[in-house]
Amino acid sequence: MTKAEKVLAIQYVIEHPNTEEQYYDLLERMGDLKRNYWDYMSTQPINCDIELERLPDADYDLCAALLTMLLREDHFSNGALRERYEAGQIDAILHRMLSLIEA
Repeated sequence: MTKAEKVLAIQYVIEHPNTEEQYYDLLERMGDLKRNYWDYMSTQPINCDIELERLPDADYDLCAALLTMLLREDHFSNGALRERYEAGQIDAILHRMLSLIEA
């Protein structure tokens, strides 16, 4: 997927938030799903709140890993993704990804 296509795909998801599957699909279509997301994390066991503090300085791969981390968190704690979305954390990751692509 080209950078322009990634920008359009991310913008679409930001404008049309939906389900966990939509975010998984986005990452998979872009080739950015980090199945080894834990390799990008600095806490053991993973503490999502601490990891999200790294977002302002995150590179693109870390952003993808953070989004994957939140998707996995929701898998183990159903409803967590909705709470993270309502807190603005999902969009913050997606906006950071956009800014890195467009830079």
